[in-house]
Amino acid sequence: MSPSFIGAASFSGSTGSQRSFPVSCSSDRRGYPEVLEVTRRYAWILWIPLWSLACRTPTSFSQPGRPGAGSSRSPWSAPDLERATTVRNGRTGELLTFTAFLDELAQADAVFLGETHIDETTHRVELGVYEGLWTRRRGQVVLGLEMFERDVQGALDAYLTGESSEETFLAQTRPWRNYPTAYRPMIEHARREGGVVIASNFPRSLRVRVSREGTGVLEDADEELVPDLFLANTVEYWKRVDNAVRGHLAMMGSNNDDKRLYSTQSLWDNSMGDACSNALDDHPGHLVLHVNGGFHSAYWDGTVRQFQMRKPRASVRTVAIVPTPHPGVADVSEVPVADYVVFAEDRASDVNEGKFAVTVSRSLEYRLHLPENAQKPLPLLIWLSDDGMTAEDGMDLWKKRLGEEVAIAAVEPLYPQIQADLGTGGRWFQANTFASDMGALRDGVERIWGFLMRHYPIDSRRICLAGEGTGATVAALAALMTDRMSVHAVALSPRHFAKVKDIPLPLAEYRGAGENPPKFLSVIAPREDHDWWKSELDQYSAIGFGNALSQTTMDPWQAEYQPERALRDALGLDGRPYSEPDRRLYFLIVGDSSRERYWARLEALNRGAMEETVIAVVDTKPDASGALPLSLDIRPENFAKGEALPMCPGPFGGTTVLVLPAQVDESETAEWLAIESDDPIKKRSRFHRLRVATTGGERDLKQVVAQLKSEGRKNLLIVPATFCADAMTMRALSRSLDDVANEFTIHWRPGLGGRN
Repeated sequence: MSPSFIGAASFSGSTGSQRSFPVSCSSDRRGYPEVLEVTRRYAWILWIPLWSLACRTPTSFSQPGRPGAGSSRSPWSAPDLERATTVRNGRTGELLTFTAFLDELAQADAVFLGETHIDETTHRVELGVYEGLWTRRRGQVVLGLEMFERDVQGALDAYLTGESSEETFLAQTRPWRNYPTAYRPMIEHARREGGVVIASNFPRSLRVRVSREGTGVLEDADEELVPDLFLANTVEYWKRVDNAVRGHLAMMGSNNDDKRLYSTQSLWDNSMGDACSNALDDHPGHLVLHVNGGFHSAYWDGTVRQFQMRKPRASVRTVAIVPTPHPGVADVSEVPVADYVVFAEDRASDVNEGKFAVTVSRSLEYRLHLPENAQKPLPLLIWLSDDGMTAEDGMDLWKKRLGEEVAIAAVEPLYPQIQADLGTGGRWFQANTFASDMGALRDGVERIWGFLMRHYPIDSRRICLAGEGTGATVAALAALMTDRMSVHAVALSPRHFAKVKDIPLPLAEYRGAGENPPKFLSVIAPREDHDWWKSELDQYSAIGFGNALSQTTMDPWQAEYQPERALRDALGLDGRPYSEPDRRLYFLIVGDSSRERYWARLEALNRGAMEETVIAVVDTKPDASGALPLSLDIRPENFAKGEALPMCPGPFGGTTVLVLPAQVDESETAEWLAIESDDPIKKRSRFHRLRVATTGGERDLKQVVAQLKSEGRKNLLIVPATFCADAMTMRALSRSLDDVANEFTIHWRPGLGGRN
């Protein structure tokens, strides 16, 4: 018997021979610290190279303790910046204290802070830098803010000098929605200390006119509102822009050089670079501190380059502020993105699309199977089932076919869910959090791989990350995004993949000079999805990510052989030859239940192995000559020994209640009651019991539950004694217990299918 476990980084309990290893993943909604403001509608489009810095760190972190007696800190206070941040030299990775960091910044003529617009700690860092530079430069600091446009400079000045109220100021300057929590502290510092603040961004009203009327409107515009000249951004800069919005390029319009010089992104960069240049001229001896979205200053490009072309002799320092759950273990990338990187504790977010957020840790669980007495390094399969399924389902699918040759880690979906049939399942991602979900999943897969590599005999050269349906989409993207794992990914009939193009590609020029782990992606897709995946994989090829695309077989008798062959190839295993079956046997699944179809696949594999044949699972009667349908009826004699009867989950046991369908006759009912009397579940565990209920009559489900209540047994697993009940049947059973449900812990399983 081979050992199996429910998996992650630390054991969290046991059930029989299976244990849980939850890997911590961040549940932060944002995912990427880089902001590319191509349009306000797409203001939170991510960009991989700098984002990867944040996601390289563990996502669980210690909460600071409650302040002790005599502490001046409130219990709701955030940690001091020295504790909440780590500062590194962006080129060497050298650690700096926050004080030393400020000392070095104070030597510059201009400092550009690249931010994530909604991160709380980021804004605390910005205030800390402003105050620190103010002290070191004795008040000779000009603060520049992307968040205010040039046409509100007068209103901003009036407020800073005390000529207008805050109410008037806010009414006249169109502040961002998160102004009170993000930028107000800096403005109030400037107002209190008599500081200068410049509104650096290009006015929206003028941008709209340029878009509608053309660049001629710039000639007649107030000279205070527009740069003296417009300078082109670099080819590399626009390549990063295109990469960040690669899924939306068609709607972004022309990208020729002439158009781009006056595009929104270029207007922003030119305006901010020009404003900072003018600030140096207008305030000799001052340091200009400019706050902008991280994309505008990354790689010393965008706004920074626009400034340097206007002030080539000015001393410039750039800072990338990267939110990450654990700053202490974060490190810079091999290709520098800024002179300094401040890793800031990812704790809370300002308002974004009407919502606020705080960051907490979560676990990504997985089940682990190892061949018995495994000694030599084993291939490793990391499996991601389709939406609606569980890690246990995935383990059941592959353990018998590959389990004596490979280690298998079957991963639970990120979002556990109760399905329409009341069974347990899950989803891998939500549409509105796709980017951050994929970041968490990529990190989770890497940590599963890392843990297993450290503690088990795994062959690092034979790692396969594979998935089916939506799990296949996740597997493909995780393989694309990882820069740690040497992996052959296999994506089987991917689903829900439209947002894949929202993820920027890991461009080769930002991966560094070091040797990158070899990776390959095999996609097996239905014919109707081929064009989409060919277009996507062509882009992967262009960045050096090897791949292959093939078509899902139309032969239902090869439907299970094709993915097994693909996984065996990816794992470096000998292939299992396919031979045409002598008999064309099949299970017909006519409903829309993905669970019923999945359980039928397991049944086909198990029964086919016993009968040494291949059994197909189809949703329409096949045309093959001589094809014979097989029954999926549940018979009591197959469960008399009890091994295939599901046990009620829970640390203190529970009761499994089998509900017989109405069509079961008296003799079959008597067989089930005999099994209840023998109670094979009790023989397996003294804390578990089996009860049989009928549909109607004296042993109706409600009566059986009432009897269990009188016995003090209130943890129940209710299972129809059928192969797979539909959602309507399960909801009807649930409604029948509405008046007592609050007195029990009730688990549901929609049938006895999928049980060996």
